[in-house]
Amino acid sequence: MQFPLSSREMPFGVRSPPTPFNVLIMYEDFGTGKRAKKGLDYVAEELGNDFEFRHSMWRLDILQDPKLNALAAPPLAEADLLIVSLRGDGQIPAKIRALIDEQLAQTVNHQCALMAVFESAASATRSSVYTCLADLAWRHGLDFFEQALSDAEDHEESSLKLIWVF
Repeated sequence: MQFPLSSREMPFGVRSPPTPFNVLIMYEDFGTGKRAKKGLDYVAEELGNDFEFRHSMWRLDILQDPKLNALAAPPLAEADLLIVSLRGDGQIPAKIRALIDEQLAQTVNHQCALMAVFESAASATRSSVYTCLADLAWRHGLDFFEQALSDAEDHEESSLKLIWVF
């Protein structure tokens, strides 16, 4: 006699489908966008096959337009991970900082993490971008990660460091 499987039981040898993992990437230009995508690939490699990564990428100058800014708000509110990639000497535009702050306050996912991707570890912690993002993470109770990636193709120097912000 065969019994029907409940919705929670999986037949032996069958894997459950991967859990969706939503990522929103905000970047400054082609180089920083490429670096952010490399950072996402690194995170995906570290977390393995248990997650189905779904990502969207938004260039900061495009987000200056109020209509496009409004289109980025829902994915930001649903993000499990927000990746921000800027040049170390740049600053986060006020409109973008306000968008991030507002959406994190209304976020659907309270387990969201914020990751800053920088070109080098030395310039990262001294930049105004780092300070701004660390402050946003602290105010919203998020884990804050920094990742220093070079534009070189080798991944030997890649590292992800969790920064506890209190």
